Amino acid sequence: MRTIIFVICFSVFPSTILAFDYFNGSIDYWNKKEVNQPKSKLPVKKQENAKKENAKEKFNWDRYINPKTTSDLKEVFREGKHTPPAPLLEAAQNPTDENIKNWFAVVKRKNQLMSRLNKRMAEYLKKSKGIKPAERNLIVAKQNKLQRQQVDFKRFRFRMYFESSCPHCKRMMSELATLQNMGFFVELRQIDNNKKYAKALPFVVSQAAKVELKEKKIDAWPVLFIGDTKKKLIYRINGYQSANDILLTLQSK
Repeated sequence: MRTIIFVICFSVFPSTILAFDYFNGSIDYWNKKEVNQPKSKLPVKKQENAKKENAKEKFNWDRYINPKTTSDLKEVFREGKHTPPAPLLEAAQNPTDENIKNWFAVVKRKNQLMSRLNKRMAEYLKKSKGIKPAERNLIVAKQNKLQRQQVDFKRFRFRMYFESSCPHCKRMMSELATLQNMGFFVELRQIDNNKKYAKALPFVVSQAAKVELKEKKIDAWPVLFIGDTKKKLIYRINGYQSANDILLTLQSK
């Protein structure tokens, strides 16, 4: 088992440490082509019934893009170590162009709601003279968190190399889940062959090739690469780092 014994913030690495290459690899979740399905051998009536059943099971994106109930809002704002929100699971399981587009719409709606809340809290703090210090600190802390969430989730993409028995890798999973729930694209490269562990993760997971590890000089893990699609650069983080610290660093980029 390989583990990390220190953490290096990627801000100290040269911004051109690696070529911007890994989004041109074999996995392309953003421009996925539709696969021609074989013609059904079912009778016409059964085909029609099957189509009706499939129509019933089609994911309802509108309830999350335009949440109207508490249940819908719970799914939009679900994060942390809990089960990922239903829209995210749908996009992860079926990463078609349409689903990715709808997931971005859900995140955009969530950010709009959070921005409105942030604005109202600022107004409340300004006009409320009798508010207790503890309450004020709580609101300010929430505001700071909301401000960090304004990092453009379409600009940055994450890829982490991990090993299933690595404790630091396991700690990073909840941090990556937080970033993914905010709308960031997250994918994983697995170093070992524990498929059962990988299948249980709420991320896109693929096997890392030995030549890939050698080229990127990955001999300890976790290693997180952050692709900056605006500046066409890749930043590297060795070892565990919280989602909060990652967001703070990205704000300066």
